[in-house]
Amino acid sequence: MQLSNLDALPGQEEQVQKALQETIEGPVEKDAFGNLYFGDLKTKKKKIALYAHMDEVGFFVHRITEDGFVYFYPIGGWWGHVILGQQVRVTCRKNGQILEGIVGTLPKSNHKMSEVVPINEMYIDFGVHSKTELEDAGLQIGDMILPNTQAKKSFNGKKIIGKALDDRVACTVMAQVKKHLDTKKIEVVGVGTVQEEAGTRGSKVAAVKADADINIVIDVANGKDTPKAAEYQNRIQGNGPGLVLADKTALGNIKLLDYCKEIAEKNNIKWQYDLLGGGGTDAGSVQLFAGKPTLVFCVPTRYCHSWNSIVEISDIEATIDLLVAVIQSLDKGGIDLEQF
Repeated sequence: MQLSNLDALPGQEEQVQKALQETIEGPVEKDAFGNLYFGDLKTKKKKIALYAHMDEVGFFVHRITEDGFVYFYPIGGWWGHVILGQQVRVTCRKNGQILEGIVGTLPKSNHKMSEVVPINEMYIDFGVHSKTELEDAGLQIGDMILPNTQAKKSFNGKKIIGKALDDRVACTVMAQVKKHLDTKKIEVVGVGTVQEEAGTRGSKVAAVKADADINIVIDVANGKDTPKAAEYQNRIQGNGPGLVLADKTALGNIKLLDYCKEIAEKNNIKWQYDLLGGGGTDAGSVQLFAGKPTLVFCVPTRYCHSWNSIVEISDIEATIDLLVAVIQSLDKGGIDLEQF
């Protein structure tokens, strides 16, 4: 939950970078783009890379009016319906100060109630009277703006509610897998990528530096188990991670997928097939670097790219368990990596 509360707009991922560096033991490198590599990149062993992006969808300050209203620019996919009236926080990069405000709700006469208000017409009200007041507090064009939320558990203790679960869930999984593994023949490199939500940019750099024999991208996608979410319910919370056959940018390596499926069934770990027809992941960049076997593990998460998402704790645990079991099996020679 702590990772959910951190703010990391694409290109401004410092908070999450610091938290992961403090959490994951062992060697770590940071490239010029901001990607992190947890593990020995120079090893002569076979390498398995686990990718998790550190950034989140959000906004930055675009324009400040003389009377103190702030217009903003979205980074990543946003649906206007979830923005109006919400609380936000902006981090002033000049001095680190946090300013809280709300996205103003426009008068009914401005738009038909059936229409989505364009994001470029929305503004943030910080409760000030002038542009000077904001600038004196440290606000600048380009400062990151994110949902002003705090993560918490659901009343029954089974789920986590919070912002940025896309992709802090994966960061948590990657960190825990690194913690629980003790491999002999295989080097596992955890890769924290930047700017995924701005066009999977960081992974284009990271794939080259990691240069792994097998790539596993950990991400989330909207659960389809809520009312009227889909004609065919899939990506169901409580059924474990999805092994992704394809997304819009990559095809999952079917031999690797089948191997993960077999390991899951052998160890009684829940899993489900998945297909991300609406978007892409870091897998597209990673797979196209050297054509090495690549697969996406997808954790079902409701209401992605909004102020609050929901993930089931058991799905996170199953993802960790399955990745550990798969990697341990490969380390013990369960199958030759060259066969994928």
